[in-house]
Amino acid sequence: MNKDKYVTLRLIFFLKGIFPSLFFLLIPKVKERIIFSSEFNSTYKQNSRFLFEYFINKHPEKEIKFVINDEILRKDLSEKVGHYFIESGTLAGMFYVLRAKTWIVSSLETPVGGIFLSVGRHVYHLGHGSPLKSIGLLEKYTNFKKKIYLKLIRFNFSYFFSTSELFRSTWSGFIGVKPNQVVIMGQARNDALYEPNQALVKKIINKASSSKSILYAPTWRPFCKVRLFPFESFDFFRLSDFLEENNINIFLRLHPNFEDAIPKKFANSTRISTIFSSEVSEINDILGSFDLLITDYSSIYIDYLVTHKPILFLPYDYSEYKEKIGFTIPYDEYTPGPKPKSQVEFESELKKLLFNINYYKKERISANSLLNSLGNGKGSCEQNACFILEKLK
Repeated sequence: MNKDKYVTLRLIFFLKGIFPSLFFLLIPKVKERIIFSSEFNSTYKQNSRFLFEYFINKHPEKEIKFVINDEILRKDLSEKVGHYFIESGTLAGMFYVLRAKTWIVSSLETPVGGIFLSVGRHVYHLGHGSPLKSIGLLEKYTNFKKKIYLKLIRFNFSYFFSTSELFRSTWSGFIGVKPNQVVIMGQARNDALYEPNQALVKKIINKASSSKSILYAPTWRPFCKVRLFPFESFDFFRLSDFLEENNINIFLRLHPNFEDAIPKKFANSTRISTIFSSEVSEINDILGSFDLLITDYSSIYIDYLVTHKPILFLPYDYSEYKEKIGFTIPYDEYTPGPKPKSQVEFESELKKLLFNINYYKKERISANSLLNSLGNGKGSCEQNACFILEKLK
């Protein structure tokens, strides 16, 4: 995976918007205009998507738009959701977006690139997960080009939303903003954990009342490919028998760049299947429907904690990951679940978690209260919206 590729794209995006952004510094902004965007202004997912949908349903009095510069996706979304989708690639599109008083994003890409974008407007960074791992300027492998880019965009953001006080210093150090620019808020996407997309659940999980569904979602690694079921002498047929005997289905969810790394034997399994990003672009749409989560260092478990459902961790390369990536909080202290070292232990722990509701329950509740400071995650969109609208006053 070419990590430098994304830095280069972001630098080009930044440079392209410098003159328009400077030109509009002193131009009055339209107070009722609120612009949303996600990764590279070409995707429709993450927290900005969920908060956008909340706004168009609850605040139709506002001029709400979502930037999608992919023409095919923009047309498709306009047909499915409504005429809320615009482009910011042309001068006319840029000027429309730059007149907005409020921008809401989930990634470092703002609706238009440039500098001093938070002057005269509020720019909210909702994030796309809690920063369990070192990010931005805090990363151990950040190169010179990326550091320059991150420092250049420091003044493009007004506020960063964080699920916990524990992450305040991380978000502050991410691109070097002041600690008081970090606001404790729930993640908008976590509202979906209480109201999963039933059409997707039926299509992907197709859950029988007696079966147990497990999501296995390891994080990506910049230094190697992920190992699935990382046990010595792993026996695929033994696992298949175990899943069959206990009526368990495992759904794999890998980073989109590594979906082709799934072993062929899993593809032929009746109990193990893969959820591709092309089928489900935003996993939170169905996350709340799983009975258990397996992960390693992915912050998806922090989202899942609000359900109080069981979690199993497989940190098989912890020492290497800590050395090369780094953690922002003590990993063992804030991961409330067993960490099996062998296949036998793995199967034993799965049974305990699935069939004993009290196993690790106190630890999960405690961790959730610390990592999701505002509670169970329900009503996060409303919290976010109230803060943003109050600032408009």
